[in-house]
Amino acid sequence: MPPPSGFDYSKWDKLELSDDEDDHPGAKFIEENTLRRIKRETHGRQEQERGEKIEALTKTMEEGTKQLDVANGDGGSGSLSHAEKRAIEKTIEDAKLDLQKKQRERKFNADEMCYVSSERTLVGDACKPDTGNGDLDYEGFVTKHKAELETLAASSFREKGLEDMGDFFKHNVHLLTEHSMGFMLLKCLHLEMAGDRRGMLRTAKTGYALKSIMDFADAGKKQMKDAGRPFFTRLAEDDKVFKDYTDAYDDYCEKLKERAVVKKTEEATAKEKLAKEIDDAESLEEIPREQRLGPGGLDPVEVFESLPKEMQDAFESGNVDTLRDFVNKLPMNEAKLYMKRMVDSGLWVATPGQEGTALQDGDDDEDE
Repeated sequence: MPPPSGFDYSKWDKLELSDDEDDHPGAKFIEENTLRRIKRETHGRQEQERGEKIEALTKTMEEGTKQLDVANGDGGSGSLSHAEKRAIEKTIEDAKLDLQKKQRERKFNADEMCYVSSERTLVGDACKPDTGNGDLDYEGFVTKHKAELETLAASSFREKGLEDMGDFFKHNVHLLTEHSMGFMLLKCLHLEMAGDRRGMLRTAKTGYALKSIMDFADAGKKQMKDAGRPFFTRLAEDDKVFKDYTDAYDDYCEKLKERAVVKKTEEATAKEKLAKEIDDAESLEEIPREQRLGPGGLDPVEVFESLPKEMQDAFESGNVDTLRDFVNKLPMNEAKLYMKRMVDSGLWVATPGQEGTALQDGDDDEDE
């Protein structure tokens, strides 16, 4: 029966039959492990003979080439006649053809199909298994990989097709996560708000690549770490795909600029509102308790008095940055508790979607 049309089986021609194939003439009389040993020894002996033959052919070619070089070095006047030169050239050509034939006819068994590309020895704490990032939330992931994320955000990838970025992620697969993408997005916003346009564009290149890999992975129903290599390969090999990607990246940067303007306005409004609330703080005590309760049912006067002195001073001075810096230094659970109480009492108005978070639209890594 002929093979299916369009299917090429020739790639299997150099693969020797598996150890499980009992094609030995006395297979049914030989114990299984013994048969495998016989076949491996036979293959080893054949490979040794083939190697010796290749070595002899290579030596013949080298010696013939050396003789011709010496003869040609005499200006062609000398040591070898034309017929002798032709004979040496034919010997070299025959040896070359025979060598190529030997190389084409080489067979591989199971032991020769794989090899160890690299290995390492771990001692002490390095032997402890890494639990990975699968169970980490955003805050835990950023805490664990903060230095690597900062380095990535500051990296300049310039090669066409982003081959250099693809090579980076090939050796740092653990950074191919949605958390990394979120970190880069926030970093871009704060760089743009601080007036560092060049830094924003540099970080946005990585951030948009991570977003695209996530979309590519979702479309293929796979994890980001498995989608990274085919994504960068496609960018490098298809100029049209890379051009479309670049156009989409430019649009992404424009949206970042627009969002930075909006976010800056929101922060300025929040500062003004906080200052006004602080100015009205004394009159709150004159309002009946039932009427001054915040959206979460807490009394702003009682909550204010329960805050650490540093936070009270920040409120009284109207300095949002001082308040933010103090909250950033607190343990996460404690900071979240204070911020939630301030929101529930009406002392702090959270950005929509950020209720209950620790920094309420403040910190580079944790907000939004």
